Amino acid sequence: MLSRIDGQTSWKLLREIGGLTPEQVDLCIEEWLMEGYIDIDGRPPRVKRRESAIPEKPKPKRTMLPGEIDESLIDASLDIDEALQREILEVEQRLECDYFTLMGVGRDIDAKDLKKTYFALSKRFHPDRYFRKNLGDYADRLHTVFKAISEAYELLCDPASRKEIEASLADPYRVETFSDPGDPKASKSKAGKPLSPVERLRQRMRFKVPEGVSDEKSAQGDDLYKAAQQSERMGRFGEAAANLRLAVAFNPFNREYKRALGRLQAQIARDRIEELLGARSAGLADTEKGEARKLVQEMVLHRPKDPEIVGLAGRTYVELDDADRAEEYADRLESLLPDNGAHHRIRAMVHKLRGNKGHAVKELNKALELDANDTEARKLMAMLRGGSSR
Repeated sequence: MLSRIDGQTSWKLLREIGGLTPEQVDLCIEEWLMEGYIDIDGRPPRVKRRESAIPEKPKPKRTMLPGEIDESLIDASLDIDEALQREILEVEQRLECDYFTLMGVGRDIDAKDLKKTYFALSKRFHPDRYFRKNLGDYADRLHTVFKAISEAYELLCDPASRKEIEASLADPYRVETFSDPGDPKASKSKAGKPLSPVERLRQRMRFKVPEGVSDEKSAQGDDLYKAAQQSERMGRFGEAAANLRLAVAFNPFNREYKRALGRLQAQIARDRIEELLGARSAGLADTEKGEARKLVQEMVLHRPKDPEIVGLAGRTYVELDDADRAEEYADRLESLLPDNGAHHRIRAMVHKLRGNKGHAVKELNKALELDANDTEARKLMAMLRGGSSR
């Protein structure tokens, strides 16, 4: 809700769009006023006069209340059930809330229960689960929701970034709540006593975050971001990622920080997968297979339309003996690079896993038709004809 306090949004509107109940909004605003996190803009709201000769503009679409979804977005013709569509819309409403609220957990949740919650949410909202289905607009919604949940878990399971997040979320408390400023009785408290000047201003005026508080957090985030860039240039990618997580914790609405963190995490996952695949000529060990699956998900999450990433994901699933998933990524790669032989090479290995050597050879021939100098396709062809297991 703090992100919506911009010096322009009224208290009444904050109660409607803050992602909390009106009473919780009152609690937060009073606490933030007392702590100095927000300030009162003393200028009264401007009232625009409307000339009777000017026709009224159409009324804007009604703002959804917290927990309420727009039923007009439910589409029974899609390949996902309506219950899941509602869940996606409900999580989408919480995207600008704090990370605990986004995941639907309390701030006192321990690491074990946080992990269980994340696994349940990721299983429900993972885009790969609905691959090849007609999702309509929900394809993008699903990816956005899953990425946000993964980002929240990434930051909350890291002790350093979680500490900063918790420090930025003051526990609100309040003695009494106040009525809607549009109510004729709004000039009095529930106890019947006149409201204090601050209470009346709180109901009438707009709020803003003091520049000092905002500037300090932005400066801390910038320092961490610069430190991450320096660590990345020196090849210390783990250290760079840790600094970026803290930068996001200080300023969770900075898209540049988030993009940098996602890019770096994808690169770390990619390097590790290539290390695993390169070190095992006879295939992955059982302990490495679980790690590889997690790394593929991490890599694709942040760069779902990068052909190199998608191709590597397909090759990894071949190594994991998961023909169905490997074929899915071959299809994705074809949609990204239809005139490249990479998807044919992956399909060739998929056919080999399924025991269809003839189909595998046909796919490799298609790759060579696109590029007669495709050395990988020729190596795979030689491997198939030579009877090699890999």
